[in-house]
Amino acid sequence: MSNSLETLLSIESVRVKAYHGWYASERKIGGMYTISVNIYSSASRSETLVDIEDTINYEDIHEILIETMKEEFKLIETCCKALWDRLKVLSPDDVWEVSLVKEDVPIKHVGSTKFRVKG
Repeated sequence: MSNSLETLLSIESVRVKAYHGWYASERKIGGMYTISVNIYSSASRSETLVDIEDTINYEDIHEILIETMKEEFKLIETCCKALWDRLKVLSPDDVWEVSLVKEDVPIKHVGSTKFRVKG
């Protein structure tokens, strides 16, 4: 029997208006984006996980998401990687997964696009 637990902390569906897009008009009018973050980790079975120091503070994650989304990116791939880079610093040994959905893309009959980085 292993003495460690695999853990997953998820922060789901953070909606933000941002000014990203390949076309200047997209960056001017902005659009809605949805961000989800998963942090895969391990913990000792004996850990109590009762203090905020035992985990990652959700407020730190939220602040990084909001501040990064204030920047202008032409591609959601670039934006998603920037989010991942900045979040990974919070706990470099963990596996971070960041998904970024661009709602209402300017392509007929396409409801949204999504890009994901994990590592």
